[in-house]
Amino acid sequence: MGLDFLTQANGKRVDAQAIGADGPAANLSEAERALQELADVFLNQHSSFLPGAKFDFTGKTESNAADEAPLLNMEAKYRALVEQIPAVVFMAYLDKGIGEAYVSPQIEAALGFTQSEWLEDPVRWYQQIHPDDKMRWSVEAAEMFLTGNPLRSSYRVMARDGRVLWFQCEAKMIRRDNGRPWFIHGVGFDVTERKGLEEAILEISAREQRRIAQDLHDGLGQHLTGIAFMSKVLQEKLSDRALPEAVEAAKIVQMVNQAIDYTRQLARGLHPVAAEPQGLMSALRKWATEVEDLFQIRCSFHCDVPLYIHDSNLATHLYRIAQEAVNNAIRHGKSRNIVIRLSGKNATGVLTIQDDGEGFPEQQTSQPGVGLSIMNYRADMVGGSLKVQPNEGQGITVTCMFPIRGPE
Repeated sequence: MGLDFLTQANGKRVDAQAIGADGPAANLSEAERALQELADVFLNQHSSFLPGAKFDFTGKTESNAADEAPLLNMEAKYRALVEQIPAVVFMAYLDKGIGEAYVSPQIEAALGFTQSEWLEDPVRWYQQIHPDDKMRWSVEAAEMFLTGNPLRSSYRVMARDGRVLWFQCEAKMIRRDNGRPWFIHGVGFDVTERKGLEEAILEISAREQRRIAQDLHDGLGQHLTGIAFMSKVLQEKLSDRALPEAVEAAKIVQMVNQAIDYTRQLARGLHPVAAEPQGLMSALRKWATEVEDLFQIRCSFHCDVPLYIHDSNLATHLYRIAQEAVNNAIRHGKSRNIVIRLSGKNATGVLTIQDDGEGFPEQQTSQPGVGLSIMNYRADMVGGSLKVQPNEGQGITVTCMFPIRGPE
């Protein structure tokens, strides 16, 4: 895995919005345990290396003969563990040459490149990333270098034969005892099949929601409208005759009209984003206005340059992410001011929801809440990534970076 070009990011602050203004549960958890064991091999034994001794995955060391046996034994254990994992495992030192990087043999089965071909070019990995995902991957990788936080993301990679595969990447930066970055260790899973199935399921679900919404609007809604009209005529006839039943008829008219409003709201809730390029912008702007009217707080939507989303599924997922973030800010953060922003550049879009609420609770649980899990899931479904970070002053900011696809 080529990482030299990313080290240039050290010392610079990466702003996702500025740049963007532009799990498979079972096997991922197993891989995480395996990777932890692999990392422990290095972290627990590196102190026993002689000063200045070097270890690489070719078996070469710059130590005396007495030290070669334990080092080679450690390498053999590493290889045995790695080659049993049905994924691409990679490792790259940040202070040494590309010759001491490592990628597991599964790279050839996954993408068609041999280990030597993959490692001989330090930027091959970046070159093979799908153009629509390059910007987002660069930002996420740079943030890992600057903050030390793990990188967890899904993105598309182009195989040697031109196929486009989805990979779920889990990477971590290991530091030396003095805090300096040492090496990157990670694993990549081919989740193309899972992505395809999930996309098909979501498309079926979205299609059914649109159908139900249409039926509610055109079927039940029109039927209730007819009842309201007939009730109004009856009310007027009773009123003309000065009959007391006219009051009851007026109540019936009022209740039917309320039922019509509820039906329209339900239909809009099932299908909130119109199937048109500007649908997301319109839906977010309307949602912000509804939040202000309903909760009596300030909620605004900003999109300085129009961002047209041609993928209706993408637009719907982004709308639901914004909706969940706003609801969380009001319900849990007690926010009084919320700002929703949408921007895009270089085939990468950014959706941010910033609030002035109470932020994260002092005692956070190890497991994320249901709302955050759903937002992460939706971001993953559209090939994007989600970050929830505290603001410098008060409140939190939810940022979703996603690829922008042109019209089919």
